[in-house]
Amino acid sequence: MRRCVMYIIIFIILCSISNYSINYVQGKQINEQSPYYLSFASIGAIYREFRLDCWAKIRTTSTKQELQDYLNIILQSLDITLNPEFLTITEKDNHTILSYEYPQPDQDLFIIIKSDQQLNESYFMISIVCQEQKINLKQYESKLNQIIGLKWESYYLYTGELPYMIPQTDHSQIIAVLLKTMKAHTVENYSSNGTSSIIVYSSRLEENIPALSINGEQCNLQITIRNNKKGKTNVYIGSPLILSKY
Repeated sequence: MRRCVMYIIIFIILCSISNYSINYVQGKQINEQSPYYLSFASIGAIYREFRLDCWAKIRTTSTKQELQDYLNIILQSLDITLNPEFLTITEKDNHTILSYEYPQPDQDLFIIIKSDQQLNESYFMISIVCQEQKINLKQYESKLNQIIGLKWESYYLYTGELPYMIPQTDHSQIIAVLLKTMKAHTVENYSSNGTSSIIVYSSRLEENIPALSINGEQCNLQITIRNNKKGKTNVYIGSPLILSKY
């Protein structure tokens, strides 16, 4: 009888430890999830795409060879081997432009490097678009920042979709849930023709996203809700702002 009671006690202890471990792991996974994906989940939106846009400028012109050297440096920093088939060079008037498109199964890379002889400047623009949530685009920003002589500005855009149309009059309800999830307060907002957009400051992002100043107020996030022609609703979350067309 005593042995039976002991087995029962041991079983209860093991179950308690197991439940604690499961809860700990689940809680840890939730804490490590991106706040952007959690935001989509909070409103029932389906994740569609993640985009990183980076650009830099140097105050001098560059020869075609120098532009190609810069392209090689950028690709090497991203652990990508140059494939001449993806490279296009255009020389016109006072401009020399290198365009490089590198499609991959889970993501696409676009690079444009331009030398402007008239303004005596050179520009570097990189866009990386992916559909796979597991890809960490932050690593690409970190690698680009290691290139000496180029100071990059980086903007992120997360795109989700609600499988039904949300009337514009109800967009504010969706935005309210997103603001709560992102721990954000409103800085500026507007609505027009089926689109509602709001610029906010999120305390949840303050350690990772440098804030911008708009009309004297700090902001680091923009949320846009837009009804599309397919009878669905697109949700865009950009940090610190949305610069791409949607």
